[in-house]
Amino acid sequence: MLAALSRAGRWSLARSENVAAFLMATMMVSFLYQVTARYVFNGSTPWAEEICVIAWIWSVLWCSALVARPEDDIRIDLLTVAVPPLARRVIEGGCAVAVIVLFVIGLPGAWNYITFMRVETTAALGWRFNWVFAVYMLFSLAVIVRQAIVLWQAVTGSAPQRFLEGREAAEL
Repeated sequence: MLAALSRAGRWSLARSENVAAFLMATMMVSFLYQVTARYVFNGSTPWAEEICVIAWIWSVLWCSALVARPEDDIRIDLLTVAVPPLARRVIEGGCAVAVIVLFVIGLPGAWNYITFMRVETTAALGWRFNWVFAVYMLFSLAVIVRQAIVLWQAVTGSAPQRFLEGREAAEL
């Protein structure tokens, strides 16, 4: 059972990476088209700029929600490396609770905004804004789930060691 779940997880991650690569490629092709149209043909392409911006929004939130791993996070850990492991767990757990609470409080407002934006469309392509911003809900839910995992690891003490200590930290 666990092997099947692991395979399904790897497959899902690979498909999420495929979507991220498609979004990045779309953004790059759109950008190159804009540059060519402007500087070679002296034309304007507002639709290409719009595609580039939407692909950027989606790629940032999609990758943050589904592709990035916890070890990819940038941490400013001046305080956490200076305290004992139990205090470190308390700090990580407290931060996780704060993030969970803030995102849960923000979910209804984000949902209301996204559903309200179905009446507005983008300027060049006429795409409804609720589809443009829908990826934010996926991002918010992913942040809540990831922070719940961090909280569980802090409570149980099962978090992987992510901090360099002693000589390793000094050598950086």
